[in-house]
Amino acid sequence: VTRQIQEHEQDSEVREQMSGYKRMRRQHQKHLLALENKLKGEMDEHRLKLDKELENQRNSFAAEMDKLIKKHQCTMEKD
Repeated sequence: VTRQIQEHEQDSEVREQMSGYKRMRRQHQKHLLALENKLKGEMDEHRLKLDKELENQRNSFAAEMDKLIKKHQCTMEKD
């Protein structure tokens, strides 16, 4: 009878440890998912910022190119 009680207690401890492990694993997965979502949001923000910056650069380079073309045409007409 004592042996059966000890085996039952050991089984209970193992079950308790396993449920604790599963709980920790779920918490870890939840934390990882939250972190992934946060980083994905930050990445999207950075991507939008870089896209805007790229578009501004393209526009400024296009304006500069138009200015240089007009300047070149004026120079060519003078010559």
